[in-house]
Amino acid sequence: MKKIDSKVINAPIRWAGSKKKLLNEMLHAFETDKDVYIEPFLGSGIVLLNVLENQMYRKYYVNDINNNLILFYNTLKNDSAQLIKRIEILCREYNGFSNDEEKWDYFYKKRDSFNKNQIRCVTRSALFWFLMKAGYNGVYRVNSKGKFNVPCGKRDKIVCNKEKMEEISKKIQNVEFFCMDYNLFIDKILEKEKKKSIFMYCDPPYMPETESSQKHILYTQNGFEHERFIEYMDEKCCKEDISVMISMAETKNVEQLYKEHVNFNKVKIEEIVRKVNPTKKMKSKEVAFVNYEVDENSMITP
Repeated sequence: MKKIDSKVINAPIRWAGSKKKLLNEMLHAFETDKDVYIEPFLGSGIVLLNVLENQMYRKYYVNDINNNLILFYNTLKNDSAQLIKRIEILCREYNGFSNDEEKWDYFYKKRDSFNKNQIRCVTRSALFWFLMKAGYNGVYRVNSKGKFNVPCGKRDKIVCNKEKMEEISKKIQNVEFFCMDYNLFIDKILEKEKKKSIFMYCDPPYMPETESSQKHILYTQNGFEHERFIEYMDEKCCKEDISVMISMAETKNVEQLYKEHVNFNKVKIEEIVRKVNPTKKMKSKEVAFVNYEVDENSMITP
């Protein structure tokens, strides 16, 4: 097991549902005797960035169906100077307003511009960063027409850490970013890489408990089919000898769905945390489903 740095690298964007509080310990359960890292649901990118920081693999392929997210990361990778410059202008303008009404008015004007889709890539990526930073709780949500509809949050000031953004841009130079449905992405990578060399980490969209909660967590306008996902993973990945970890919030629906698939074993993240960091208190009920043996002894740090 490779030594994991105890310091967690933050993602460059604000994002609800981040794995930051669990990440350092969770990485100890990753299978690291592989060469290729695949992540079909990138989200904030915090897992990828810390995998890169710890140099856990040789090749990196990541994907997300959210085209604005992938555009942001590709822009940060290929044109970081211009992106940071645009973000700094947005921060300066927003912070220059003296009251909430002016800040909110500015936010909604920028949201309207973002939703018109008639803007250059760098400008769009800067607006995406700004809306996630100034929006409510770092939530990304779209309506049935695919328009970003998250309201403004209560933030007096927003800041862009230029040095951190530049560092992340350097880290992701060897990462290949994709924007497609997860199964098409996985199929594409399996065509070019040896299956036994792959470790895949999946953090699919939250599985809602009720219909009402489903309406409030719409990540894309088409939603997400968990049954389709686990059936694909069971058939495509487990039978192909690909090492997979799937992390989910522990709910009755999750338990019911995954217990029917014998190729995955459940591991409670809190048990991983307890082995790696016995003094850490954890409130989150997070579980992981893996199709490989987790070496518990390798999690115990001196």
